[in-house]
Amino acid sequence: MQSGKLPHRITIEYETEGEQDQVTGYVPIIWTEFAKVWGKLEALSTKDQLQAQAINSSMTARCKIRYSSTASQINSTMRVLFRGKYWKIDGDPIPDNESGLEWLTLNLSEGESSWQQST
Repeated sequence: MQSGKLPHRITIEYETEGEQDQVTGYVPIIWTEFAKVWGKLEALSTKDQLQAQAINSSMTARCKIRYSSTASQINSTMRVLFRGKYWKIDGDPIPDNESGLEWLTLNLSEGESSWQQST
């Protein structure tokens, strides 16, 4: 896949537990960078959004990234950060139809409202 077709710098993050507060016992959730990858993030068309809703999916965007051994470890427990906005990965990445080793497609939905305040 040509690099010009993937113009966006995308950050993938995963969730970890922080240190427990000794007074309250609260264990904070910390998002840690997993990888920065080149990709192309696009909003879904109205037609595609309606089709997603028909199968009870809240998917609103799609992101295509280059396949790599690191990218192959991305899963639906992670999130995407792009232009200051967080996106939830809706299901596991989908490999390309040819070899399965060229690119992965991440189906995305709006991130949790608490994520938008965590920066």
